[in-house]
Amino acid sequence: MPIPFLDLENKIKGVIFGLFGSIIASVGVALGVSVLTSRHITILLAGLIVGLSSSYANSFGPLVSKSRLITSQTYSKDDFIQSTASMILTFITISLPLVSYIVMKDLVIARIISVMTGLVLLFIFGVHRAQLENESPLSYAFVISLIGAIVMAVCYIIPLYYIK
Repeated sequence: MPIPFLDLENKIKGVIFGLFGSIIASVGVALGVSVLTSRHITILLAGLIVGLSSSYANSFGPLVSKSRLITSQTYSKDDFIQSTASMILTFITISLPLVSYIVMKDLVIARIISVMTGLVLLFIFGVHRAQLENESPLSYAFVISLIGAIVMAVCYIIPLYYIK
């Protein structure tokens, strides 16, 4: 049974919107943890754990949403497959900015690469989301990237000045 284009477009919009939060959360947590420890594996695992839980919530949350429970809809095999694929792709995407913590020995450089990779991903997906919404791609992508940069900075500053 083919998926109608509008339904697919709405699912893509939802996945991209979920990616924004997952990228920001995983990079932000990794930055915060990097202030508290210099162990690269600990930083990577913290970011991956947050990314995995965020990926799961964003992918399977719609299946158990209140509207579905109220209307007593059943879940199809396609729903489950699409949610699983969304979770896997989201997890792979949020892993990209965290690779620098394994590859780079210098923690400062690993942080910079992680933040820059995260912001570039936010920008790319922001452009794509704006095109789906018929909005200005550059301004939408810039705003999403700016929000991401602010949240990442807060996640870095809080442990730097208030915990350490």
